[in-house]
Amino acid sequence: HITIKIGASKYQVREHVLSFDVDAVTKRYDTRTGWAAANYGNNGSVFRMVLPPPNVTGKLHLGHALTVTIEDSLCRHHRIKGGVAQWIPGFDHAGIATQSVVERHLWKEKALRRDLLSREQFVEYCKQWSERNSAAIRKQLEILGATLDWQNSYYTLDNSFSSAVSLAFVTLHRDGFIYRDNRLVNWCCHLQTSLSDQVEPCRCSVSNKSCNSCSARRKVLFLKFLSMFIEVGTTRPETIFADVALAVHPDDERYSQFIGQLVRHPLLPNREIPVLADEMVQKEKGTGALKVTPCHDKLDWEIASRHWEQILRQDSTAKTTSCIDDHGRLTQQAGEFVGLDRFDARIRVIQQLDSLGLFSGTLKHEGQISLCSRTGDIIEPRLAEQWFLDTTELYTNAVEAIKSRRIEISPSNQEQRLFDWLTNKDPWCLSRQLLWGHRIPAFRSENSPWFVANSMDDAREHFGKEAVIVQDDDVLDTWFSSSLIPLVMAGWPGPEFNPSAPLLNVLETGWDILGFWVARMIAMTIRLSNGQVPFSRVILHGLIRDTSGKKMSKSLGNVIDPLDVVYGISREKMLERIKNSSLSEDDMADALSSVSTRYPKGISRCGPDALRFALLRHNLFSSDILLDVVDLSAEGYRFCNKLWNMVAYLESVNEKLCSSRDVDSYHPADEWILSRLADTLIQVDKHMTEHTPHLAFAVLYKFILGSFCDVYIESTKRAVWEADLVRIAQIRTTMSRVVQPTLVQLSVFMPFIAEYLYERAFGREPGSIYFDFVKPSFFKFYRNTELEYEMDLLLELVNVVRSIRQQLQLPSAMSFTGALHSDNISIEFFRLSPILSDLVKLDLSDVTPFVHDVLPGFMTCPVPGHKARLSLKMQYLLYLLCVKPHVIEKYEKKAWQARGVASGADEEVKRLQSLLEQMAS
Repeated sequence: HITIKIGASKYQVREHVLSFDVDAVTKRYDTRTGWAAANYGNNGSVFRMVLPPPNVTGKLHLGHALTVTIEDSLCRHHRIKGGVAQWIPGFDHAGIATQSVVERHLWKEKALRRDLLSREQFVEYCKQWSERNSAAIRKQLEILGATLDWQNSYYTLDNSFSSAVSLAFVTLHRDGFIYRDNRLVNWCCHLQTSLSDQVEPCRCSVSNKSCNSCSARRKVLFLKFLSMFIEVGTTRPETIFADVALAVHPDDERYSQFIGQLVRHPLLPNREIPVLADEMVQKEKGTGALKVTPCHDKLDWEIASRHWEQILRQDSTAKTTSCIDDHGRLTQQAGEFVGLDRFDARIRVIQQLDSLGLFSGTLKHEGQISLCSRTGDIIEPRLAEQWFLDTTELYTNAVEAIKSRRIEISPSNQEQRLFDWLTNKDPWCLSRQLLWGHRIPAFRSENSPWFVANSMDDAREHFGKEAVIVQDDDVLDTWFSSSLIPLVMAGWPGPEFNPSAPLLNVLETGWDILGFWVARMIAMTIRLSNGQVPFSRVILHGLIRDTSGKKMSKSLGNVIDPLDVVYGISREKMLERIKNSSLSEDDMADALSSVSTRYPKGISRCGPDALRFALLRHNLFSSDILLDVVDLSAEGYRFCNKLWNMVAYLESVNEKLCSSRDVDSYHPADEWILSRLADTLIQVDKHMTEHTPHLAFAVLYKFILGSFCDVYIESTKRAVWEADLVRIAQIRTTMSRVVQPTLVQLSVFMPFIAEYLYERAFGREPGSIYFDFVKPSFFKFYRNTELEYEMDLLLELVNVVRSIRQQLQLPSAMSFTGALHSDNISIEFFRLSPILSDLVKLDLSDVTPFVHDVLPGFMTCPVPGHKARLSLKMQYLLYLLCVKPHVIEKYEKKAWQARGVASGADEEVKRLQSLLEQMAS
């Protein structure tokens, strides 16, 4: 390392590393994090929180790092105040996600398909994948400084969860909430499983005449008058074989004569279907006539459900008429098209209609299609027998708990989003046709009805020992087990479970899983604990997006491993990682191009504190957090360097004194910075109590960088250089009183550098920072609001002088003399005014009552935020040498431009003209 000698004097010479040393700060990070995770409070309040369990599909990304930074700061703050914080980590087995990634991995690495393996073999591969990634995730969390309670960690597929999941399913089935039914579900033909209505699918907008968006128009023969046709628009011509009716709006005069009549199917001439009148049909959309295919479209099912009597009178099998199987191929219902892939069939059906003269062309159509977020496959609505949970009563109880303020939602604007979810009374499809997950605890013998039981032993007792019993092959939706986390963490269903208070103090997570996870935890906990809520407050942070507003996606190349920021990574390694991934050819090409553009020099090493800094510099309650991690982490690194230099300066001040020196009185600047410290610590504590760490960090950052480093330290340097021992003693005492509580509070947000500098500056033992917190109320006696007000005025004068220096391109060595005009100057201001000379070389020769006139030979400027004006006069000869002709020319041009604007620019013209006259005088 480059080293310099700081504070060389006749007393002492010490050597220090010149700038921020990441290695020194993060050395033994695991030990430091362990100290921080320990609870030192004996009688303090208990704060319980769970880490939203990351999926075991892969490593953490920046979204996880944001969650960790927020939650860790809340727990650290609670601990340094003497409380007990139990922050419980966990991992989610992530059924669909894990099975999908393991299948891709097996095919890429071993050319193995899932159907070539037994259930036990495939599950074993998933277990190995889960264990490997769980270990990698834990390492990431430790490096980020997460003070988690690993002794009580959980996994949503471990034994405790398996027991809880089975009991919850059995209980809800016994109480009539869980039932088996043949209903329309979302189906992924690639994964061969049903999906949640709200969770796994994502929606993609389509427009113009793409294959999936074009609305085909076909003619349907009207039976009563053979020469008449009804044109029907559809985006799914391949489902024509499962049509059971046509629907029109009852007020649509074009079709009023056809309502209640029958039409002949264009490709199945022996089938006749009725024309229905339904207000859900949009007259303006397409042709205004809608084909009704209830087994392949949810809207069609809703329409059909209001007209089953009329439909079934014509076709008694209409409720189960389907033409696409679970592989996405056409069934026997499609006649000669049987076995065709649904998308190939789409083209063939149009060709067939065209050959019969029953195809009228296409219309432009804009809409959305549902895609499986795991495979990109287009979701196929289809009828399937599955297990469902009736959420009506459960969600009603959850709404009541929120409205009664037993649960508080922050930010408050997310409350309505939660209500929107909870008012959706559609049953929750629990079944997943996967191998990885909790097997549904339902059993049967031969063709007997399903029997729901906790175990095979219970089922055998029911069916008899000689019966051949099989368990349902399906597994439960992952969110079912995740919804039980608060209950399991509180000991349910064991004897230690005590539902006398909220099971957790706070739940903090991203708003994107508000309905998927938060709503279900509330509903399930209230039901299974006889009315207790899972937590008293929900805090929802925004989603991290890149600077262009795009969601983080591997295919876009904008997903960043947090450790790439901590340790740094070259562009070449980033590209190599993408090439070794399981991305498709097209996605890989896009990702490689994106990374090359976004990170031409890779990512520089910044350390964990700089990353946490970057994440906390945003409004965490915004729906979207646009993050330029490279620039912000670099800013965080510079702030770490500022902290390093702050402590180095304190050490250099200490070295100026050979021994301790009593301080009988303080300089006004000392009193001011102590007052600012008191206000800062009180505000930080307030924001942390309100669970808004980004606001707390903003206050602390502003104090350290602005008030302390840029103002106070700068104002003391001349006294230190001149070896004014009396003043140096004051500075040393003041700085120690400021730096000590500041670093203690900073350890909540940037723990590694704060702890390291604390131990270095004050010679304390490792881990001692957690014992040295002083309540903010202790600092109240430092407050001096009058002094702070006058210092605000002084700092505005500093800004004015700096602005003039910059505008006129004057050298920093130039000094100023001037006069201040104000009617509200107190004696405190006169005590502070010498600081002006230290900061901007301004000597106030006079302070007078407020005047509007410009003093002859002075440059007069208003002081923003105050009823005051500053008149400046520079040393004449130096002034002539410094104001260059091109500067005068620039302001002459500005004055000329201002005259050409509307009359409202009169004041600007006068100001610029006055400035030019003073330059020329």
